[in-house]
Amino acid sequence: MNQSTVENKLIDFLKLSTGQTTIDDSTDLLEAGLIDSLTMMDLIVFVESEFQTVIEFGDLTPETFRTPSTIAQLVMTRNTTLEKKVA
Repeated sequence: MNQSTVENKLIDFLKLSTGQTTIDDSTDLLEAGLIDSLTMMDLIVFVESEFQTVIEFGDLTPETFRTPSTIAQLVMTRNTTLEKKVA
């Protein structure tokens, strides 16, 4: 799976969760007020289940969860790290 695919899945999830249709890969989710505590929890559960990755406490920063692109970067990094550990 590539970063663009991850971004598109995140965008689709966020559009469904928030009801906003203008979200793209560079939308600042925090500045736009699209992420509250419940949406954040839903997003974390979605990321972990959809991409079979683990979000660690240290990953929960405003910088990491700022845009769909930054979240996708986290997913790609996590999945690459997991693949190296399994190999």
